[in-house]
Amino acid sequence: MNYVERIIELLEEEYKVFERVLNLSNEKTKYIVENNLSGIIEILNQEKKEAETISKLEEERQKILDALVKEKNKAISNLNDLAFIVTPDEWQKINDLKEKLGEIIFKLKKANDLNASLVSSALEYIDFMTNVISSYFSDTTTYQKDGQGSYQKKNLFDVKL
Repeated sequence: MNYVERIIELLEEEYKVFERVLNLSNEKTKYIVENNLSGIIEILNQEKKEAETISKLEEERQKILDALVKEKNKAISNLNDLAFIVTPDEWQKINDLKEKLGEIIFKLKKANDLNASLVSSALEYIDFMTNVISSYFSDTTTYQKDGQGSYQKKNLFDVKL
C-alpha cells in the first residue's frame, strides 16, 4: 500500500470514529435531558477513548505526510497540497472524504452546542433554586424601639388558598 492509499484509509477511519462520536453526543443529549449522571459519565469515558483514537490517526497521518514530503521533495502541509502529486481518482476520494468529515464535524459541533446549552440551563436552574432556598432560611429579624426583636415567618412559596 502506498502513502496516498494509506492516507485515504486513515481518513475513512477518522470519519467512522467521528460518526461514533456524533452518536455518543446525541446519546449524551438524551442523558442530559433525563438527568442521568451515570449515563453521562459513561458517554464521557467513551468519548475520551474515541478522542484518543482520533489523535492516534492524526499522528499517523502526519507521519505519512512527512514521509511523502521526503519522497516527493515537495512541501506538503495539508491535504490540499496532495492535489499536485496524486491521481485524479485519488484526489476525488480525498476531496469527498474531506467534505464528509467537514459535514460530520459541523453536526458534531451543533450537537455539542446543544449539550452545552442544556447543561448551562440546568446550572442556571440549580443556581436559581439554591438562591430561593437560601433566602428562605436567611435571618429576617427586625428590631423594635424597645430593643425587642420581631421575627417574620417566610413562606417558601407565596401561595394564597
